[in-house]
Amino acid sequence: MRNIEHLMKKLKGNSRGSIEGLPLQLMIMIIIATMGTAILIGWMGSIDSPKHIGTVEVVSGDIVLDGNSTSNGFIEIYVADQSGNPLGGATVVLSGLGVTDRNGRTAYANTDSRGYAKFEGLNITLRGAEIGFITVNVSMSEYGENNSSRVAVIS
Repeated sequence: MRNIEHLMKKLKGNSRGSIEGLPLQLMIMIIIATMGTAILIGWMGSIDSPKHIGTVEVVSGDIVLDGNSTSNGFIEIYVADQSGNPLGGATVVLSGLGVTDRNGRTAYANTDSRGYAKFEGLNITLRGAEIGFITVNVSMSEYGENNSSRVAVIS
């Protein structure tokens, strides 16, 4: 107990451990942090927002089959970016119901400069059902993918 009292008296008279320099150091740290934050915000302000496919619209409407497996109609797709501008050069792939092009290959097309892709002479198989759906898959480098649209097929 005596040792604790002696230690307390010794600490009361000791001014070497004071915090006189702390406010200056704190000010310097705040200035450095503020400048660093300002530099980061300025750098991030020059970054463009990410691009993405905005609109995928089936312009042609539903397909009505003559039998169970051939379509004499066509499918027309419109694609735009997130700002509503036509997206030329996007790849449009149709999938589902065994859809193929005239030659029996995967049905795909690229959009023109106005954002349109057109499919004609498709082979579609609607097995025993009266209605089915073809999924429209759109992709483009730097824009990602979009498969939110479908085309109804009715027999």
